[in-house]
Amino acid sequence: MVNKKILQQENSHWHEEHLAWIQEAEHWQHETRRLLALLYLLERALPEHSSMLNKHTFLIAENEHQLSNFECDADEHTDVNSQQHQIEFHQKLSRLHEKTKQQHFELKNTYSVEMGRFKTLILKLLNEC
Repeated sequence: MVNKKILQQENSHWHEEHLAWIQEAEHWQHETRRLLALLYLLERALPEHSSMLNKHTFLIAENEHQLSNFECDADEHTDVNSQQHQIEFHQKLSRLHEKTKQQHFELKNTYSVEMGRFKTLILKLLNEC
């Protein structure tokens, strides 16, 4: 005959194991959600910064191209009308250069801050793993 007390003890033990497993699974789910949140923050941080950096690099290359064109034109034309045109174009290049210089300065200031945040997120992610 089966001892009822032994069966109850075994059932009780199983209930305890089930509870422990549920708690452990919930802990894993919580950790997974935290890691996914960190990955989301990392994923968002990179494209925004990369996009700004790409645009800035393109702007610098465009400025360099326009400056080279200006220098070539300046060497070829020496009449008064051309000189006036060159002065106006030079002023335009000067404004564009200053705008790019300001943008570069702002990007330089934010770069270290943003990379610091990114590195902090990476370290946090690594520590979570």
